[in-house]
Amino acid sequence: MTSFNVVLVVPLTAELAAEGPSDPDYESVVMELCSRLAETDCVFRMAGFGQEQWPVDIRYDLSTLIEQLPDLLNGLRSNGSVEVDLYGQGVERTLSFVVNGDRVTAACASRTGWMPNPDVEEIDLAELLAMIESVAFEFAKFMRMVWPQCAKTAPFVDWVSVR
Repeated sequence: MTSFNVVLVVPLTAELAAEGPSDPDYESVVMELCSRLAETDCVFRMAGFGQEQWPVDIRYDLSTLIEQLPDLLNGLRSNGSVEVDLYGQGVERTLSFVVNGDRVTAACASRTGWMPNPDVEEIDLAELLAMIESVAFEFAKFMRMVWPQCAKTAPFVDWVSVR
C-alpha cells in the first residue's frame, strides 16, 4: 500500500530570467514559476491513499499546492489542523491533516470517480513536515536560480533556510 507522499525535484541549473515576475503578488509569482518549471525536467509526484501515482502536473497542480504551502506548514507546525484543496481537473481531492502529538491523521476526500482506499492514513509528524519542507526548499531553490531578488522575499527566503 502506498502511503501519502509528495516529492519535488527541480533541475540543478536554470537560466536567470531577464526580468522578474510580471506581478509581485504571491499567487502570481507561484503560477509563473510553475509555468517555468513545467518547461524543465522537474519531477513532481504525489501518491497515497491507495494510488501509486496521482494525476498531477507541474503547471497547475504544483502551483495549487505551493499556493497553499504557507498555511499547510503553519498548521502542521502549530499542531493544528489544515486542509489542502487540490482542485485541478482530474485530481479534485481535498487533503485534511490533523496533528495529534507526534502523529498526523491525514484524510483524503475525492470529488471524482476515484475513491481513496484507505481514505485515512496515519503519518509521523516529523516525516510529513520533512516532506513538505523539502517541497518548499526545492521550489525556493529554483526561484533563487531564476529570480534571485524575488527569492529574498517571504515566504521563499524562509523556505531556503528549512534545511
